[in-house]
Amino acid sequence: MSKKLFPLLIFILFAIAACNQGTKDSAGAIKNDTTVIKILTFEKQADSCIDKPVIIEGTALHICKHGGKRMFLVDETDSVRVEITTGPKIAKFEDALLGSRVRVFGTLKEERIDAKYLNEWEAEVKKPEGSHNVGVHTGAKGHEDQGVQDKLDQINALREDLKNSGKDHLSNFSIEADHFIELK
Repeated sequence: MSKKLFPLLIFILFAIAACNQGTKDSAGAIKNDTTVIKILTFEKQADSCIDKPVIIEGTALHICKHGGKRMFLVDETDSVRVEITTGPKIAKFEDALLGSRVRVFGTLKEERIDAKYLNEWEAEVKKPEGSHNVGVHTGAKGHEDQGVQDKLDQINALREDLKNSGKDHLSNFSIEADHFIELK
């Protein structure tokens, strides 16, 4: 009888091991602390997941023209956008992803926007040939074609938000992608 149960026991052990993989870090170690985040609750969950592994799924609404290093995901309502940036293993997000459902595996990052950050951004904007990499990217239609005054208006609005927040910084959350799967 035990000879008949042994193969079944081996099969069950392999099945359990296969279903309990978690995500792996760059060294191949299993991460069991991965959090699945929904786009609608992203802002509420972000504070507790900074620098931790996350999985998020949404529709690719926008991919930045300048190098494809940023992609913005939305849910079915398009009411919330989540910024996804390329990690070291991803060269760029291809335009073919636009409109596709995508599952992203990565690390949640926080960019702190304080008075110093805004001053540096303003100085960069006022240079004759400002950098597209400086500033807060929203993924809004036309954000890449903003003129100097539009950017200065955005900076001033953020200064007002900072002042009204009662804190020393605002947080801009994004996910640095390790890898992703196009779900179509």
